[in-house]
Amino acid sequence: ELQEPARIEPRSVRSLFTMKWSLVKFALVCFFGLAMTGMASSAFAQGGGGGGATNGGIKVDAAGILKNRTMTDPTGQLNRQRATQALASMNRELAASSQLRKVSLARLQSEISRRLESGQEIPADMLYLAGLTQVTHVFCYPESGDIVLAGPAEGFFQDADGHIRGVHTGRPTVQLQDLLAALRAYPQHGAGVHEIGCTIDPTAEGLARMQQFASSVTMTSPAQTPAIAEGVRQALGMQTVKVMGVPANTHFGHVLVEADYRMKLYGLGLNRLPGLVSYVDKIRTGSKNALVRWFFAPSYESVLVSENDLAASLVGGSVELMTEEESVDQFGNREANRKKANSASVAFCNSFTKNYDAIAAADPVFGELKNCMDLAVLAAFMQSKDYYGLSGLALDVLANEEKLSIKTLNTVKQVESVVTAVFRNNQLITPVSGGVVVYPLEQVQGDKVSVDASGKNEQLRDDVKMSNLQEGQWWWD
Repeated sequence: ELQEPARIEPRSVRSLFTMKWSLVKFALVCFFGLAMTGMASSAFAQGGGGGGATNGGIKVDAAGILKNRTMTDPTGQLNRQRATQALASMNRELAASSQLRKVSLARLQSEISRRLESGQEIPADMLYLAGLTQVTHVFCYPESGDIVLAGPAEGFFQDADGHIRGVHTGRPTVQLQDLLAALRAYPQHGAGVHEIGCTIDPTAEGLARMQQFASSVTMTSPAQTPAIAEGVRQALGMQTVKVMGVPANTHFGHVLVEADYRMKLYGLGLNRLPGLVSYVDKIRTGSKNALVRWFFAPSYESVLVSENDLAASLVGGSVELMTEEESVDQFGNREANRKKANSASVAFCNSFTKNYDAIAAADPVFGELKNCMDLAVLAAFMQSKDYYGLSGLALDVLANEEKLSIKTLNTVKQVESVVTAVFRNNQLITPVSGGVVVYPLEQVQGDKVSVDASGKNEQLRDDVKMSNLQEGQWWWD
C-alpha cells in the first residue's frame, strides 16, 4: 500500500524559554518547490492554474515567487483510487512490474520525431519512460547505433498532488523531461557543466537587518514571541533562489529547489515523519552570528563499468544530507566557518540520510531528486566514455530545445522567509540556508569508477537482442 506524502500544515511558533533574556538570536528557513506537467505535441506543457505552476505543497507565480500550498490527500484514499483506475486502463505489458526494463534512446527519439512531424501528442508511456522508477544501467551498441537505458519499472499514475508514481511501490516515475535536461547538460559536443544544484539563501541586506533587529529587542514576556518572530521575518525579507547547471524553468530545476524546500520543513519540525530526528528536537544552544547550512549531495559506492567500457551500472546510489556553518557579520556578509557544525545539525542530517528511502516513499520529491541525480551521473558517464561517438547516435531531437522544449515552467526567483522561533538556554537559534550540490563528472572519474570483473554488466548488455523488436518498439523487458 502506498505511503502518501506527509501533510504540510502551519504550526504556531514554539516558545520554550525563560522570562529573562541576555541574548536574542533567530532561526529561519526559506523554501521553494514546483511542478508536475503534462506534454502536448512539441513541448512539455506547464501545469497548474490561477496564474502559476503547481505541484505538491507549492505554487510558483509568474513573478517567480514561491507560494505555499496544502497537500490535498492526507488519508491517501484518493491516491489509491487513482492507482486502481490507472491500472485498469493501462496496457497490460506497460502495467507489469519489471526488474530491468530497457529503453532505446535511438528508437525513442525516432518515435518522438515521427509524432512531432505528424502533429500527434507524445503519449504518457513516452513522457514517463515506460514506467521506469530508476535508471540503474546504461549500455552502448556501436554495432547498431544505439544507447539503451535500463532499470526497474511498473505501472504509473498521477497522484492527487501532481506527482507521477509507481502503482505498486509509490516510487516516483522517471520523467522524459528530466532525462533530456541531464543529456543536454552533458552533450555529445562541448563540455559538460561542472555543477548541478541550487541554493536558497537570505540576502546580505536581509541578514544585516536581522542583526540590527536582534540587537534592538529586549525580551520581557513570552507574549512577545509572535511579534518577535514576525519582526525577524520582515527584517529578512525575500530570499534568493539560484539554480545551477540546468535551466531554472525546467522540471529538473524545480525538483532541486522543491527538495531543498521540503527538507527544511522537516529540519524545523514543521513537517514530521516517524523516526526522523529534526533540528529543533536536538538544538540546545546556538553559535553567535552563525548560519547553519544544509545541502544534499549524491552518495554512490561506485560506477561499475564492464571491461569493454560498453556497459555500466550505479552501485549503492543514494542521497546524503550534509551540514556546515558560516559566520555572519553585522553587515550580513557570510564567511565559511572552519569549526564543525553544531551537534543538532549533524544529528538531523544523519537521521535524514539514514531514513532517506523511507522519507522518499512518504514525500515523492525526494525520490524525484534521487532520480535526477542518477540521470545526471549517467549522462556525465556517457559523455566521458564518448558513447555518442562510439554508437554514432546523434540526439537531433532529444537534445534540441527548439524541437522539444523542456523550458516551460515559471522560473523561481524568490521566496518569503519562513521563521520559527526555537528557544533554548535563553536564545533564539540562528538562520538556516541550504541547497543541492551535485558534481556528476567527479562521480565518473578516478576511484569512483570500478571495473566489473564479474562480467555481469557485459552479459546484461549482450542479452539485449534488438533485432527481435517490432517496428516502432522503443522499450521492452
